[in-house]
Amino acid sequence: MAATEPKSMSPLLGSIVAAACALPGVMPTQAWAEDAPELGVISFKLSGYRDAQLGQGGRPGTAGAASERASALSAKLIGDGQSLSTISRASGGGFGGLGGGGENSFERIHVTSPSVYALVPLGRQWAAEGSLTVDDVSGASPAYYTDMKGASNMVDRRKAGDLKLTHYAGRQTYALGLSHSKESDYLSNAVSAEARFSSEDQNTTFNVGLGLTRDTIDPTTKIVSNEKKRTTEAQFGITQALSPIDLVQASFTFSRANGYLNDPYKLNDDRPRNRNAEVLQLRWNHWFGGSALKLAYRLYHDSFSVLAHTIDLGLAIPFSPTFTITPAFRYYTQSAANFYADPSALAAVYPGPVGTPAYFSADQRLSAFGAITGGMKAEWRVASDWTLDAKFDFYQQKSSYRLIGHGSPGLNTLNAGMWQLGLSHSF
Repeated sequence: MAATEPKSMSPLLGSIVAAACALPGVMPTQAWAEDAPELGVISFKLSGYRDAQLGQGGRPGTAGAASERASALSAKLIGDGQSLSTISRASGGGFGGLGGGGENSFERIHVTSPSVYALVPLGRQWAAEGSLTVDDVSGASPAYYTDMKGASNMVDRRKAGDLKLTHYAGRQTYALGLSHSKESDYLSNAVSAEARFSSEDQNTTFNVGLGLTRDTIDPTTKIVSNEKKRTTEAQFGITQALSPIDLVQASFTFSRANGYLNDPYKLNDDRPRNRNAEVLQLRWNHWFGGSALKLAYRLYHDSFSVLAHTIDLGLAIPFSPTFTITPAFRYYTQSAANFYADPSALAAVYPGPVGTPAYFSADQRLSAFGAITGGMKAEWRVASDWTLDAKFDFYQQKSSYRLIGHGSPGLNTLNAGMWQLGLSHSF
């Protein structure tokens, strides 16, 4: 998963694929012009993330393939989205069972992330929405493989915000979005545009979107100064109501990144300055009469030769008209980048490359690995206009979990815990 999550990605295109999935009765029986939402919404979220690496590493063959999971918070807990800085203060001994405890368990990244989101209707044809997020990051991230002896210490804060304006015109909807993100060593600005077109019977919706991101990288290591990265994304999708109880969706995204793509905090990290990526995503929602099944599949491929598959499964179970529990499971597997190399058995070479390859990386996120995530979300409508929600996910990553790629048999296990509390009010 982590190899497919760049340092900064516009969160705006994510909304393009978020077509309505209301079940049952997903589409109306009569066509009407789409209006702006009748009610406004304001919601507050407090999220947290902690991970731990099993085993100290430090010798060839024992380095681990843990992913940089701090990015999960910006993706609303294990979703796709923006990454955070991943160098921070190290501490040992594990935590809460995630690291397993003992001298060979090391806590890595800690993140606390409060955020606020608001949606405001502006008459029948316009709506504005936006969010503000602050990520406080601390911990440690290895400079190569998962050798904690190569970890750097830091504390950082990321501030991010986005704004989107949507115009509703009959069976057509147009939106323009802006986003901004800043941390001590990274600045990101993005703009996006999207359009949706519905059929006369409202059973089919087509969407198209374009996103442009401009990033400035100024690492504290001073390896580079004010380096630039530019990313362009285009997305196409279709949502189809097959029946009153079945909704399917397919989308395709192409992105091209140019500029500084290295991780300045990884030793000997030298990557191509261009990266093309294609993502195919399929979703199916089915209403059982009492519960809603949500199934999704994601295929990722890029010019680094990373191939990844993701399967998501969730089941929304209403225990009462006001209380719903949603257990969820995710499986992820990826192959390694073509310039990633396993740790060398030669002590005189480790952790550097063997020979003088054009490109090389010892970044664990570019290795071949697999990962599983299990979680639970609870939603409680405490009043007609107030809703509480809580979510917890447990993530585990191992080389042996992979289904594709050769992997690194000596890579250490990474465990992570993610939680979220939320309060929403409609007005």
